[in-house]
Amino acid sequence: MNRPNIFIAMAIAAIPTMLIVIGIFGPFLTDPLYMYSGLGIDVGSSLLPGLPTIDPNIGTTSLALGARAAFDVLSGHLPLWNHFEGLGAPLLGEMQSAALFPPTWLLALPHGQVIEHALLQALAGTGTYLFLRAFGLRKGAALAAALLFEVNGVFAWLRNAIFNPVAFLPWLFLTVESLRAVAIAEDSPSRRLPPICLGAAMAALALYAGFPEQVYLYSLLLIGWVVFRSVGMAAPQIRRFILNLLMTALLAFALSAPLLLTFAEFLPEAALSGHGENGFQEVWLTPAALLQYLMPYVYGPIFNSPVPATSSVWSTTGGYIGFMPVVLAFAGIFLTDRRSVKIFLVVWIVIAIGVSHGLPGVYQAFMALPLTQIVAFFRYLNPSWIFCFVFLAALFLDRAPDLPRPILKRVMLCAVAAALLSVALAAVPALPSVGDLWKAATRTHAGFLIGAFVAVTLLSGATIWASHLVRTGRVSIMLSVLLVGEATAWFLVPYLSYPRTGTLNTDSVAFLKSNIGFQRVAETTNHRLGPNYGSLFGIATLHYDDLPAPQRTADYIRNHLDPYANPTVFQPWFPYLEPEQQADREKLFLERLPRYAQAGVKYVLGGPGLGSETPIRLKPQGHTPHAVATGEWVEMSGRLPFGPDMTVSEVSLLVATYGNTANGRAKVTLCAQGDCSDGGSDIGLTQDNSLLTVGLGHPVRIAADQDYTVRFEKLDGERPLALWIRPKADATPFSAAGPTGPLKDGYAPELRFTTQAGPMPVHRSPTMVVYEIPGVRDYVSAEGCTLTPVTRDRVDAVCTRPSTLVRLEVHMRGWRATVNGKPVPVGMSDDTFQTVELPAGAAQVEFTYAPTGMNAALTMAGGALLLILAVLAHGIGVCLAGSIRGWPERASAPGRATR
Repeated sequence: MNRPNIFIAMAIAAIPTMLIVIGIFGPFLTDPLYMYSGLGIDVGSSLLPGLPTIDPNIGTTSLALGARAAFDVLSGHLPLWNHFEGLGAPLLGEMQSAALFPPTWLLALPHGQVIEHALLQALAGTGTYLFLRAFGLRKGAALAAALLFEVNGVFAWLRNAIFNPVAFLPWLFLTVESLRAVAIAEDSPSRRLPPICLGAAMAALALYAGFPEQVYLYSLLLIGWVVFRSVGMAAPQIRRFILNLLMTALLAFALSAPLLLTFAEFLPEAALSGHGENGFQEVWLTPAALLQYLMPYVYGPIFNSPVPATSSVWSTTGGYIGFMPVVLAFAGIFLTDRRSVKIFLVVWIVIAIGVSHGLPGVYQAFMALPLTQIVAFFRYLNPSWIFCFVFLAALFLDRAPDLPRPILKRVMLCAVAAALLSVALAAVPALPSVGDLWKAATRTHAGFLIGAFVAVTLLSGATIWASHLVRTGRVSIMLSVLLVGEATAWFLVPYLSYPRTGTLNTDSVAFLKSNIGFQRVAETTNHRLGPNYGSLFGIATLHYDDLPAPQRTADYIRNHLDPYANPTVFQPWFPYLEPEQQADREKLFLERLPRYAQAGVKYVLGGPGLGSETPIRLKPQGHTPHAVATGEWVEMSGRLPFGPDMTVSEVSLLVATYGNTANGRAKVTLCAQGDCSDGGSDIGLTQDNSLLTVGLGHPVRIAADQDYTVRFEKLDGERPLALWIRPKADATPFSAAGPTGPLKDGYAPELRFTTQAGPMPVHRSPTMVVYEIPGVRDYVSAEGCTLTPVTRDRVDAVCTRPSTLVRLEVHMRGWRATVNGKPVPVGMSDDTFQTVELPAGAAQVEFTYAPTGMNAALTMAGGALLLILAVLAHGIGVCLAGSIRGWPERASAPGRATR
């Protein structure tokens, strides 16, 4: 490799390498575990408010499900099924896990996701560079475009599975260009095979990358590019071109066969949410998003706007382009060279952005295409039109060094004016939102709003200065620096919203892994393992967030457990419920714990006092802190309202720890009818504005309409805490006093009693309490049998008579079973769970999951992979051999020293 090529490779790798260093060594905690897993403790100290990404699926699907797949692959198993999600779910067929996507396997390593993202960015940059060089552009222009695309707006804002396929878009353009070239040259099959194999590999990787919506949408651009590049070719050349493309597609299909088969078999049994039928008909972006394409943070940091209209923009947008690419794109358009290519790119930009914003005529025509009504085009068309802007900018940078100074100055002035006019036009529909934002702005938001316009002004001035004063030969370099500098700055802004401090609560994970066996965990609001993170840790978790998800699982949950559950986002908290619905949902959860136990749920993750009862009703508003210093106490006296007796095992009080700074030990004593019991708790383990729970030495029984007393004492510690007190909501007898006398008149602490009738706490950590549900149903059961589960998929049974084994795994096509090595039918219980008939005596039962035809698909993919590797290895060998043969002549050429 000669020196210029080494420099180019280093330049393309520079930004991804920097991001790896930041991700591993800081100063930011970029691991999604800190923000999205529910295990973070004291996570904070970010330099900017807001979030580092617009999609938490960076952790929920990409990390959690991807890591599960990586662990399966590295342990020698095909990642076909995930036992740890819901009632079980396909893993490869679910797609978003990117289970057989090689970069996903990096997730098994510490900081693997950072390395994966950096690798994909470098891959995107390399593909862009090679395509533009194959198209005939200079190295400098191709390099600037490569650096621009590897920090594009999709990569900046969406770091989940959407991220993955974007890296292969330029490689597929390169494939089309290469196959066109060999078709025109009438090359032999040996010359056609390398680009065919490379293109097939890249197309298959784009599918394995885990986001088919993205691939489908940018394939529409690729199809248009194929048609466009066919214009002007002779008929025999077109036939060879199309034949080469068909061979590439056929080979890619063979290589992707296992993925496509599992996905196709899963879909008929899947819940698809808005992606079914006409889910995205008449859905498009607000015009306010247009300004954000050019000024990415005009509305402030991600999801941190005080104005609902601008905050909602973040939920649906999918990336930006920035100002300088638009300037250079206009400059390229104003030049007359390669006009047809520029027209094609501009047409696609207008179509893609127009469709995303519901442009009449364009939108209706686009929606007539297959599948467009079930894909989120308004969010996922962005990579294709962003790439078109990158291409246009590169076309101008390639031409700029050859332009006479007067033409260059005139073109750049017009380009800057056109870009500023674009900003003005985009600002018109955004004015109401910008005005509301300015009125409600904090210093941060005002700074971002002003900074966006200042940045555009400075970039405009720098562009005009460069075209007027910089030497003609260096104008392209100066413009490239402005282009890449702006893109890199915008790309790094979300990093400032990552936390810089925090720790992870691993105690709860360790407890669950050691004690859960083959049973499941359920979660509660604010005290949970984040959605799908059970898959990461190998803990079967009933709650999930996935698309698609098994329809049979969704039906079981809605019919038996939670009528408010969403089919694809079954979480304890759902933003679309009214407060009354959420309260009813939480009440039903506690009432239906026995039903959860029948679904194999052994543990519930909750806060202190889950299922506890309040002996006194308080009004929902009017919180006031009552400080308690070391040595002080608060004594409460009350009478249990008419109702069932209570046998109290824990007492909880809502406390403020002043930003988790309170320390020392607290003591609580409960007395009723002369029976007293006390216990202590470490205040430092209690999170701010949460319940401080104290377990009693022995349970205390309080009969209905009986008096009780509770004494709370702060025994030691330098920093105080406070009890939150609120106005009483009824006339139930209750009083509270401290060393200085009664508390505020009519106010009472938020007091709760945990009774033995509810779930029992078995483990505590700073972020959650683990409760055990009595009467849990075993993962496998059969009447009259002794069962020994060896793994989730293998059970040893000894039965006194023929029986039916029930396995609490969702029934889906693809599941098979053998008893003593002989195939047996897999039946169904409760219209959900798997069953197998057992004979009397000893039996070994094994379950396997694989879609019908999986062996044939694997054979097909293996053959395609061997062919691709052989062809590419031969091509690399030929290149290396040529380099070695030519080395002596190059080494002894004039101007070079010989060894």
